[in-house]
Amino acid sequence: MAAEDLTPSYYMVEDDGSIDTHVAERINQFNWDPDEAGAVMALFPVDWNGAEGELVTLRGDGTVALDLDGTFELPEPFDRGTLPTMITTTTGMAVLKPNHPDNQTIESGFRAVGIPVPDVVQAMNAREAVLTGDLAALGAFVSEGLGRWSGWREPVSTALIGDWADPLYDKGRLSPGAVDQLLAEAKVINGQLKPIWTHQTNRQQVRLLDAPLGDGMTLYDVLSGQPADDDARFEGFDDPRLIRILNALSEEEQMVTIARSRPGVTSWPEAARLAGFPEPEDVGKRVCRKVKRLANRLTGQGARRSTARASERRTSN
Repeated sequence: MAAEDLTPSYYMVEDDGSIDTHVAERINQFNWDPDEAGAVMALFPVDWNGAEGELVTLRGDGTVALDLDGTFELPEPFDRGTLPTMITTTTGMAVLKPNHPDNQTIESGFRAVGIPVPDVVQAMNAREAVLTGDLAALGAFVSEGLGRWSGWREPVSTALIGDWADPLYDKGRLSPGAVDQLLAEAKVINGQLKPIWTHQTNRQQVRLLDAPLGDGMTLYDVLSGQPADDDARFEGFDDPRLIRILNALSEEEQMVTIARSRPGVTSWPEAARLAGFPEPEDVGKRVCRKVKRLANRLTGQGARRSTARASERRTSN
């Protein structure tokens, strides 16, 4: 078993005439009079798609900016394959050791110095993960970075490759507000991907006609043979004929009936329990009998109306 590497993952810049000292001096000079985004908190190279090999600064307000004007450009000659990551700490400027196990990614480098990874950096790294097919990194961003369950991977990955990051490439800067735009877009896409029966209208859940009502009966069976009307107080149900049954129920009975039509609810007592009634067995059975009685009555009315209309047509002929 290999011994654990206990060497520090970074070293502090010293006045030794090194290239790192030179860059640290440029950062300190800039921070005497920073721009509107604030002082430089970190300077690091990125391999983000469209900005490969660019030097990026993290500013005090959480903005990341490309070093487009060469303010922090490293002096030549210099091997750009070993660009340093420099992070401001409470004791000075830390330079991360690129080959240390703790410094294999931007995130691990920040954590090695004890600094939280900025949201915008996490989002840009997740964008790169989507573009390179790194599903593990994408999953970590969704679960750990956003605190969402795995079902959000598709909407988040779609949003990540949207236009939220364009300001970085168009203007050289990306503010934390871009992450809010990303999340808003992910929410819209998540809503578009949801099955229709998971949506709500006016706090009422949309129901499918094959939603079970027990004893082999579905909402379609209740509606079958009934004429439509214009009473639409229950806008969560898209067929107004079902509303005639709901209108005949008390508010408590409506709650149980609506709960019974939810996916996964297999009995009327379970629906009553879901609706919050203390005696779900009795309440569920009572509501079940009433709904069946109303359904039979309305179905019978529909049949009588159909017979009457047929008789009128025969008489007129």
